[in-house]
Amino acid sequence: MRRTLVIVSLALIASGGLMAGSASTARNQLPPFLWGAWIGKQYTGGEAPWNWQAVNAFEARNAGGKHINIVHWGAGTFWEHEFNYWLSPLNRVRRAGAFSLVDVITAGAPLTKVADGAYDSALRSWATEAKRWGHPFLLRFDQEMNGSWEPWGTTPANQNTPADFVTAWRHVHDIFTAAGATNVLWVWCPNAIPPHHNMTDPASLYPGTAYLDWTCLDGYNAGKPWTSFTKLFARSYREITRLAPDKPMIIGEVASTGRGRSKARWIRGMFQALRTRFHTIHGLVWYDKWGLPNKSPRDWPIETSRAASAAFSAGIRRTLARTGP
Repeated sequence: MRRTLVIVSLALIASGGLMAGSASTARNQLPPFLWGAWIGKQYTGGEAPWNWQAVNAFEARNAGGKHINIVHWGAGTFWEHEFNYWLSPLNRVRRAGAFSLVDVITAGAPLTKVADGAYDSALRSWATEAKRWGHPFLLRFDQEMNGSWEPWGTTPANQNTPADFVTAWRHVHDIFTAAGATNVLWVWCPNAIPPHHNMTDPASLYPGTAYLDWTCLDGYNAGKPWTSFTKLFARSYREITRLAPDKPMIIGEVASTGRGRSKARWIRGMFQALRTRFHTIHGLVWYDKWGLPNKSPRDWPIETSRAASAAFSAGIRRTLARTGP
């Protein structure tokens, strides 16, 4: 019998019941399906969430006016700015009835130093202030760690090993647990490994069920070669659902070029795949910006094609009709 995305309580996803600990309360405040974008400057000259008009423009152009429930943005390292430095964007998202998906990274710091306690003072401060703020948000720590392009990467070309990553992740997570920051929902996010690519095996980077709340994948169709959503994500999805069968998954970054083929058709295929094949995915965040840092410019925004905007709007409308508001 064909399965579809259904209304779920995220607090009941793990092990058929409530996860241990008060973090389950934060999880249960999330909507059944998380959807939104990292929204760039192309609408208003400013990025979301600092410029909320960019969110309104994205919703009007690509979602038929429906309101997104997650806004993706980055906060640098734990030691560059304390948590309270980010209260303005965090509160702006919260007041709009949405949730933040926040990237926090170690940048060029060796993961062994993180694990050995070199940054503990900043980590404890960040965790304590996050607890004091008290509202749920998703924290994506050192994303795409299975690739070579980030300084915290874990391929042979990087300074860090998979064991270094796991030890550092657990150390940082333990500090937040000790601070009682159960409103922080941990998102473990490798890059999807497309066919014929070699990256670090995600299994060697998995910190363990007790150390995360969501699994995650990033993936882009750059058109060389043209790669469908299914082909892009299927291999890694199978592996991660074997590693963490009871964890909900979110697509943390996804986009497609429109060069050479139809972006609208690609988006329709994405929503079809979510409906019929990728049943553990309960969140989708589009990378609605031009290009990527240190990459050649690419036409990632949905609205570079009117047909793509219409396809995304129709797809998300159908998804929300199945999963709830």
